[in-house]
Amino acid sequence: MKRIVLATDFSANANNAARYAVRLARDSQATLVLLHAYHYPPENPLKAGDFPLSIQLMREQSEKAMKRLGADLHAYAGGPVTIQSVLKEGYTLPSIQQTIRNMKADLLIMSTVGTAPQSAQLFGSIATDMIPVTTVPLLLIPPGVTYAPVKNIVLGVDLNTPPDVVAFDAAIRLVGRLGGVVNVLCINDQPEAPAIRERAGNIRHLLRDVPHTLSIQAGDEVFEALLGFAHTSKADLIMMLPQVHGWFSRLFNEGETQRVARLTDIPLLAVT
Repeated sequence: MKRIVLATDFSANANNAARYAVRLARDSQATLVLLHAYHYPPENPLKAGDFPLSIQLMREQSEKAMKRLGADLHAYAGGPVTIQSVLKEGYTLPSIQQTIRNMKADLLIMSTVGTAPQSAQLFGSIATDMIPVTTVPLLLIPPGVTYAPVKNIVLGVDLNTPPDVVAFDAAIRLVGRLGGVVNVLCINDQPEAPAIRERAGNIRHLLRDVPHTLSIQAGDEVFEALLGFAHTSKADLIMMLPQVHGWFSRLFNEGETQRVARLTDIPLLAVT
């Protein structure tokens, strides 16, 4: 892993994700690229009461905030790390996509919550909107999470839909770089069916070189089962393949605040 891009809106939660990112970059000997996209008027209407009166003033404020963040992260890193910064005028989503391409990034990191508690749905939609379009793995950091080396990974797999081979290979390579044990969870309403057992065996074969466990749970409450399993397993990370990205998007539907709260200590990695 050579380059990690951290998308930030300079909120407290984004700064927390940045602290996670800088220590991951340090341990991975990767360059951390800090990205902030600004647009006049701001995308977030909740900030409408205090946004700058011109695009020039907005850029100047963004430059100051970026310098502060860079200095804070160098002090927090606890070791040598290369940090670069990118400021882009434009909307967040295309700015992130362009930066990923230009920087040839290996990983994108974002916070799941933006500038205010009420903005969780807005910023969360930006994060989840990135999942189907990002060309690199996307690591989502919930509020309050602090960095620690990953030792315990929960990987959700839908046995009704065979996983994309390319994505699964990317997941295995990522796991190899992160280290730790992979606990595979499969949810199916027919866990004893021969076809399901055969597919589970295929997953085990693909993971033959990786320390892992595999569990098949009966039922169809995929989302609740995944989170419950992750908490019971004391997971450091939940990893998702393209086939199950829809599980996470449900987090940010109206009325899902309790589910968001349950994820406050588990980062999520969406592998493309």
